[in-house]
Amino acid sequence: MNTEFLLIALTAITIFTSLFVQAIKKLLDDAGKKYSSNILAVITSFVVSIGTCVGYIIYTNIAVTPQIVIEIICLCLLSFLTATLGYDKVIQALAQIKKMD
Repeated sequence: MNTEFLLIALTAITIFTSLFVQAIKKLLDDAGKKYSSNILAVITSFVVSIGTCVGYIIYTNIAVTPQIVIEIICLCLLSFLTATLGYDKVIQALAQIKKMD
């Protein structure tokens, strides 16, 4: 996976995570349950990220290497950050890191 693919995957995962979080929050609100929005976003982002990556690996039939595992971990962490901080902040931070190279 290259940086371009990671950004595309991050965008898709961010969209799905926010949709799932809103749907789960609505279900929990309707049921009268108490929850922490950030914890819900973290759990949802990790589930969506890992599910998407596993699906991609199965679909493309690529070998799981240490590099792929590290990229999955990075994608999970970035997905968590976008779910709690916002997509714009994460993209801004990635652009600043890329400038430093």
